[in-house]
Amino acid sequence: MPTDARMLMAVRVVVVTTLVLAALIIQYTVREVLPINYLYTTAAITYGLTLVYIGVGQLVTSRKINLAVQVAGDLVVETFLVYFTGGLDSPFSFLYLVSIITASMLLYRRGGLLGASGAVILYGALGDLMYYGVLPLPEQSWFVPTPWTSSRLYLNMATNFAGFYAAALLTSYLSEKLKKTSQELDANRQNLAELRALNQNVVESIPSGLITLSPDGVATFINPAGCFILRRDPQSVIGSPVAQLGFYAENEWEHARETLTVGTVVRNEKQDVQIGDELRTLGFAVTPLNSIEGISSGYTLIFQDLTDMKTLEAELRLKDRMAAVGELSAGIAHEIRNPLAAIAGSVQVLKKSAALNPQEQRLMSIILKESERLNKSIADFLRFVKPQEKRPAEFDIAASLAETLELLRNSPELSAGHTIEGEIVPPTYTIVGDADQIRQVFWNIARNAVQAMPDGGTLRVTTFVIADRYNIVFSDNGRGMTEADQRRLFQPFRTNFPSGTGLGMAISFRIVQEHGGRIEVSSHEGAGTAITVSLPALARVRNAVA
Repeated sequence: MPTDARMLMAVRVVVVTTLVLAALIIQYTVREVLPINYLYTTAAITYGLTLVYIGVGQLVTSRKINLAVQVAGDLVVETFLVYFTGGLDSPFSFLYLVSIITASMLLYRRGGLLGASGAVILYGALGDLMYYGVLPLPEQSWFVPTPWTSSRLYLNMATNFAGFYAAALLTSYLSEKLKKTSQELDANRQNLAELRALNQNVVESIPSGLITLSPDGVATFINPAGCFILRRDPQSVIGSPVAQLGFYAENEWEHARETLTVGTVVRNEKQDVQIGDELRTLGFAVTPLNSIEGISSGYTLIFQDLTDMKTLEAELRLKDRMAAVGELSAGIAHEIRNPLAAIAGSVQVLKKSAALNPQEQRLMSIILKESERLNKSIADFLRFVKPQEKRPAEFDIAASLAETLELLRNSPELSAGHTIEGEIVPPTYTIVGDADQIRQVFWNIARNAVQAMPDGGTLRVTTFVIADRYNIVFSDNGRGMTEADQRRLFQPFRTNFPSGTGLGMAISFRIVQEHGGRIEVSSHEGAGTAITVSLPALARVRNAVA
């Protein structure tokens, strides 16, 4: 049974029961028999019809039929009540309007007109039967009948009939307008909910961070991407001034607000923003946030982590510089090397002359030594600008790394104050690549780490496999590097050591790049350096050897 049909039955039973209880109270209070037996009869009819409505509701699921049956029953009960209380003189004829209004509200115009027609038929039939004496006035009626003329009868009927239909039309009109408005409201509410959900999904799905700020610059909202970039939870961000979020200092924010009053967007980029334990580069833009009425309600701050992008840009610039240097300098290196060989050969011949005194012999030795050093630099440079063709093959990179560290431990470059620790896990691992070139990378990075600890220290080398990549970390506790030193670490002819050529790290960078890997640097001045070499694991892991 429909909900509104059950509600209508409940209201009807409550009203009738209340009237019966009130009548009983009045009768026992007055302490005399009152002619209200018709009220009990009407109540009994109502209760009986209620049982009928329940039965109809169990058999018929149609809402309209259930409501129409109840309205028809109410009209019958109201007709009985009008008859018992004086017929045409009864003051209860207004109850027809209650049923008509109920039908108009629940069944709209058609239901209201049918209810009005039912009331007209029942009331008109009752009036005619009583006027012509076919139906006598009940004996217990409180109302004294008055003589009715035909004109008075017709006027009464016309007035009531007009009222019935007017109530039906007016109520059904208002009910239909209310229904239409309610449907539009539901549709708008649904559209608003969908739009709000879409807006929330968009805000939560965008990879950029989004923070909304109040006019005072206090954060009022942050999306999940923003929490991920800043590595903070929403509770720690919301309510914080923008100056505490790392984007602006107090005076910078005031200047940005002044700029926003004449412009639509303020873009900026900030380096070395403390995010967790790291320094990151953030790019962000601030725009005014207006309400629907166009009134300023704050600002939106959209930001991205540009650290990886800046790293890629630096690598691309480095590659471009390397290519330019290589193309320009390869020919020059060849031209220098040929006369250098002639000079070295001539000096060797002159050095054998017996006519030279010790001072001249020493000078000749210096020339030969510097010639050899220059020739080595040129050879390194040629390897850099014109690297040898790769000869890829399967080899055990873990064993190659262990051999390189063992050679370094026995190298004369290592002083008594230096210690090399290795934690190679797994102890054997096979990849595809040029074993000689990879070994050269290990040697160059390890030698650089030792040279960064002139007063001694520990070089710790650890390995691990993650996401199908073999990673080697070279960590020293030497003097570390500044930001500027880190940016030029892989540039050719840039060295931080007096005896270096500035090509070892550049060559290592190129070799790792050609093998599909990458090199990452983490260093703090005075606190040491960690260089991570990551190479793709193109083959399988062998069984570990104890």
